[in-house]
Amino acid sequence: MGCCSGRCALIFLCTFQLVTALERQVFDFLGYQWVPILATFVHIVVVILGLFGTIQYRPRYIVVYAVWAAAWITWNIFIICFYLEVGGLSKDSKLLTFNLSRHRSWWREHGPGCLREEPAAGLGPLDSQAPVPAIGCTLEHGYVEALHSTLQILVALLGFICACYVVSVFTEEEDSFDFIGGFDPFPLYHVNEKSSSLLFQQAYLPA
Repeated sequence: MGCCSGRCALIFLCTFQLVTALERQVFDFLGYQWVPILATFVHIVVVILGLFGTIQYRPRYIVVYAVWAAAWITWNIFIICFYLEVGGLSKDSKLLTFNLSRHRSWWREHGPGCLREEPAAGLGPLDSQAPVPAIGCTLEHGYVEALHSTLQILVALLGFICACYVVSVFTEEEDSFDFIGGFDPFPLYHVNEKSSSLLFQQAYLPA
């Protein structure tokens, strides 16, 4: 019963992680955030691996998922520090774009309540990669990104706990099954071999 409830919880968490990761990937693509795009892609692959391992009773896959969950938590803590400018980090730097574009975050121009301020005509050629400033935002884009990362941390933490529990349950079940000979084909082989030798001896006994 405990294994079933743990598996069901982990399956739900993995599915929820996939949905939130895909949502985040879309907005990272819109903002040309190449480093988060690569990190989220790896995250999606590992979550799918963990989901497969949970459904197919593969503890090793779940262990890989648990290890990545710890790394994913660390990555999202960095993202929070980056957008809240903790420890000398600056959200206006090009760190997350590999210095390939001047885009920052899609939420910077399209956040809740934001109004895009179009540049006045006749001020020179427009740069298609230049971010258009936004005014009147209800929530600054740094806080929106931090909230996204906080959600990822909470779900990954729950997934890590459930993964450790499911792996421990799977390991206990394998050990108990092995103890009663579930994974040992040799006892049955020896029994059949002994029975065959007895029949052979009886067949050639003198009358």
